[in-house]
Amino acid sequence: MDFKDRLIAHYGFTDSDWQETLSRFEPVSFPAKSLFLEKGKVATRLGYLRKGLMRSFFYDDRANDITTHFFKQGTVVISMKSFNDQVPSREFIIAMEDCELDVITHERMMALMEVVPAWRRIAKDVDESKFNSLTNRSIQLQTLTASERYQLFMKKHPDILRRVALKHIASYLGIDIATLSRIRRS
Repeated sequence: MDFKDRLIAHYGFTDSDWQETLSRFEPVSFPAKSLFLEKGKVATRLGYLRKGLMRSFFYDDRANDITTHFFKQGTVVISMKSFNDQVPSREFIIAMEDCELDVITHERMMALMEVVPAWRRIAKDVDESKFNSLTNRSIQLQTLTASERYQLFMKKHPDILRRVALKHIASYLGIDIATLSRIRRS
């Protein structure tokens, strides 16, 4: 289901709502390895990922690259805190592959919410979904073994396994690459 179909099916968008939305989003391409958001910069835009794969990450105090999220086709690419509160981001978002997105600026999104009130509900639903995802991930990191976390990741995201370096999966799962290699061999 594409972006328009989702908005119609889940939020009862009319043709007028869609035209207003379309006029504010802009198609943008990001080549692999290009940044969608840089740490320390305010997230002035969000995107609907039509094609490709992105990930968010930060560097810990020992300069280790820690993956916090993978953004797949059909999802919203956003740094929630930075975009919603217009504060500097604590993470980077990078294209893992060549990506195509529909992008809207914070300013345009605020204006769109005034013209198409369904966008308030969409924003609330996206926030809630991201919050639930982060809560579930936090619980999994604390209650599941490394092997269980990997098995769950394989079940939920088999496509990502084939598309990103194992070091990014290991950091996302909160384990080192040697542990992940042992788990994969067993």
